[in-house]
Amino acid sequence: MDYPREISDIEDLLFPQFLLSVWERTLYYHLLRHTRVIGQEYTLFGLDSLAKRTGMSVHKVRKSIRSLHQKRCIVIDERSRQGHSVRVLLPSEIALAPLGESEPIIDIKSIDFFTGRNYVEALATREQGKCFYCLRAITVESCVLDHVKPQLDGDDNSFRNVVAVCHECNSRKGGNGADSFLRILYREGLFTQVEFSEQAARIVALQKGQLIPDITC
Repeated sequence: MDYPREISDIEDLLFPQFLLSVWERTLYYHLLRHTRVIGQEYTLFGLDSLAKRTGMSVHKVRKSIRSLHQKRCIVIDERSRQGHSVRVLLPSEIALAPLGESEPIIDIKSIDFFTGRNYVEALATREQGKCFYCLRAITVESCVLDHVKPQLDGDDNSFRNVVAVCHECNSRKGGNGADSFLRILYREGLFTQVEFSEQAARIVALQKGQLIPDITC
């Protein structure tokens, strides 16, 4: 391993091109230190031990591990009760654009925002800590992910179709579309006419791709 070159490429190419968050960077370096730096390609890591060693919560470690795998910075070869068998990829093993020509290579339009709740924090932040439908307060731990356009009409797990909502709205909405469900809430007196119009406009903005979640949070 050519340390000066690899470290420079990690900082100058890999991190910015893959839009790694500070948590993902911390975890990547920790995994690198305990694998490739000491001449090992694979090592078994437990989520609890990783959390203690990096000062991160288990939830944050789990989310970051999945994200690093999805972004092809690491490879999770096996999951078991003992932990994760992880292989860390070096910049020289990943197709990266040269310095000065790089563009973020993560296509947010292609990311699955529903499966595994990998981006629930980004969605809850986009919703400003409120249910996308009724505006009741939600948290990352308590919220549910919902499809604005029902899954019966297709399998769209993009940020344009997945929102963070409260359990009650998720249960009541069922197979209804977001527009229909919003009208139900309006008829029940939950919104004023102005608030109803604002919520309806938010649905339109979402489906046009204007409400982009920050996946680095």
